[in-house]
Amino acid sequence: MQTTDRVMSPGWAADGGSPGVVREVGWPVRLRRAVAFRNVSALYLLVLMVVVFSVWVPDTFLTSGTWRSLLSDQAVTCLVAVGLVVPTAAGVIDLAIGAEVGLGAILVARLLVGHVPTPVAVVLSLLAGAAVGLFSWLMITKARVPSFIATLAVSSLLAAATAWISSSQQIVDLPAGFGRLGTGQLFGITYPVYVMLGVAVLLWYVLERTPAGRRVYATGGNVDAMGGSSEAAALAGVRVSRVILFALVTSGAVAGLAGLLLTSQLSTGDPTVGPGYLLPVIAAVFLGSTQFRGGRFNIWGTVVAAYTLAVGVKGLQLAGLPIWIPDLFNGAALLAAVGLAAWRKPPLTRREAILRLIRNNTTTAWAARRARRRELIARATTTDTAETPGWAADGGSPGVVREVGWPVRLRRAVAFRNVSALYLLVLMVVVFSVWVPDTFLTSGTWRSLLSDQAVTCLVAVGLVVPTAAGVIDLAIGAEVGLGAILVARLLVGHVPTPVAVVLSLLAGAAVGLFSWLMITKARVPSFIATLAVSSLLAAATAWISSSQQIVDLPAGFGRLGTGQLLGITYPVYVMLGVAVLLWYVLERTPAGRRVYATGGNAQAAALAGVRPSRVILFALVTSGAVAGLAGLLLTSQLSTGDPTVGPGYLLPVIAAVFLGSTQFRGGRFNVWGTVVAAYTLAVGVKGLQLAGLPIWIPDLFNGAALLAAVGLAAWRRTPATRVRDGKKSRRRTHVRDR
Repeated sequence: MQTTDRVMSPGWAADGGSPGVVREVGWPVRLRRAVAFRNVSALYLLVLMVVVFSVWVPDTFLTSGTWRSLLSDQAVTCLVAVGLVVPTAAGVIDLAIGAEVGLGAILVARLLVGHVPTPVAVVLSLLAGAAVGLFSWLMITKARVPSFIATLAVSSLLAAATAWISSSQQIVDLPAGFGRLGTGQLFGITYPVYVMLGVAVLLWYVLERTPAGRRVYATGGNVDAMGGSSEAAALAGVRVSRVILFALVTSGAVAGLAGLLLTSQLSTGDPTVGPGYLLPVIAAVFLGSTQFRGGRFNIWGTVVAAYTLAVGVKGLQLAGLPIWIPDLFNGAALLAAVGLAAWRKPPLTRREAILRLIRNNTTTAWAARRARRRELIARATTTDTAETPGWAADGGSPGVVREVGWPVRLRRAVAFRNVSALYLLVLMVVVFSVWVPDTFLTSGTWRSLLSDQAVTCLVAVGLVVPTAAGVIDLAIGAEVGLGAILVARLLVGHVPTPVAVVLSLLAGAAVGLFSWLMITKARVPSFIATLAVSSLLAAATAWISSSQQIVDLPAGFGRLGTGQLLGITYPVYVMLGVAVLLWYVLERTPAGRRVYATGGNAQAAALAGVRPSRVILFALVTSGAVAGLAGLLLTSQLSTGDPTVGPGYLLPVIAAVFLGSTQFRGGRFNVWGTVVAAYTLAVGVKGLQLAGLPIWIPDLFNGAALLAAVGLAAWRRTPATRVRDGKKSRRRTHVRDR
């Protein structure tokens, strides 16, 4: 810590010789470091963009009105990004931040039109944002759901809540006085700018000058890409759970504040405004981490990055470029920001390497590794014996197995822990059969359910492969949308149907290849890389379709999605064929074993001779091709190329994959468990729709199902060794007490 503090203190630098020896440096060295591109690259980018747009569109870009509006309009985005710095610095990926802004925006509007006093409405909106952070904390720390999955599900729940509060309509006729909060000016600058600066100063002081801030950085300093908690911080005495609670509640409250300021600026409560903030603020936070603080998430770097990105988007809009340019710019900026952050992160110093070596060779670290080995051996033994028909591990010595009879095998096969989705399916069928028997218990309903869900199930089956390899593909919905619109554009361009189909599949595979390059070569975490890729694909889809539906497709192509065999549409057979093929590859071939080995522990797999990079390439290309196939089948079913259909598949397929991992295979992602889970979730949504419930019910159901699925998967994976170790520990404690 002494070396770190001196390096960070102005005027000091580590000597090139013995560790711990420092020397004071002069102002030329300090100035050179301060203006180095690696330290303030966003400022150089800002200057470059100002020069370019000043030459390109001088009449509109170089006006005081443009810059005042840019400063004011970007204040809300910058405020959200500043709030997001706290959980991100703590190692928590909050994908619900945009939905939290939307909730704050619509809740304050509903309260105000309900004649709630403005101060009370403001406080309640802030408390609602904090409550969302509290709920996310419960899911992450108590239900053991990875942060990016938990917050992705929470965003779906918030979308349902926002639609319910607003009745999916804009809320108007707000009090005139409330509008001045967002539009009033002081010295020609609107109030939200001052609010943003005030929050930024406060959070900067907390993070950089208080013990709470040091705990935040300590917690996030040893967090894996899956959003797990920091063991190093916990061993150092930091209460990681409390730090995450503080971070999420703070972020939620700031997002609620940003939402009410947005409503004040618009003088309208708009239920659709929130999600659009997700990509810009994540890009600002990650780009900001490359500024000023040597690769560490920080407040002022985020502020500079947010306004730098805003200048780029504003200049492109003023230049008259298409409306999909912001999606393209934000996606590219996010990839560049995270890739630059990975490049900016300095290598370990000699002192840090020695300290890490010492930490990894303490008695506590040795005990943790021994416990982990016992856990892995127990899991492998359980998996191997469970996969061998007629055999089970003996309760005595490890490795001793005994043959069991058919009653034991049958009891295990129908246990709730193994086939919970089937029990849930039966329960829902009974409930909806009693609730809406006239519409639910008809052959037409079930045939349409089987056919309509085939595309969703196909996408989920394809997603099993990268998920089993440890890759989170948040671009899967956008890949479906790309396949859907690309095949339509090719067909109306008189490309033969077989060629259009092949090109759509190749486009999906190419997206997987690009994602692989970002993850393995640019070292961007998979969930961030695929989130950015989804924005790029949204721009590509809007460009291909000109943001319009593509109609007048060849009649023969429509039969691919609507033709029937034995009363069942072709997409069902396609889905089953792909499922059988992927099941065989994953469960019966060396390639499948390499996929599971990579997803279980990529470093261990590499040491065992597996090439994780090639496995991830195979997984992403396969998933992309399957998503492209699903997209063209969807277009065939609709007889229209719709550029808006893709994103809606993200939540249902992720929920199906994670719920499917609790079925049949002992907590392992698998194909047939995913198929069962997909249709189970579809029955729930269909029954609720037939019951005449509001249109926001699917968002609520999918979000709740995703949380339940991942929480159940975490519970399902709890190894028996932990139970035995807990019993031994209690017995030792009892003996000592005696």
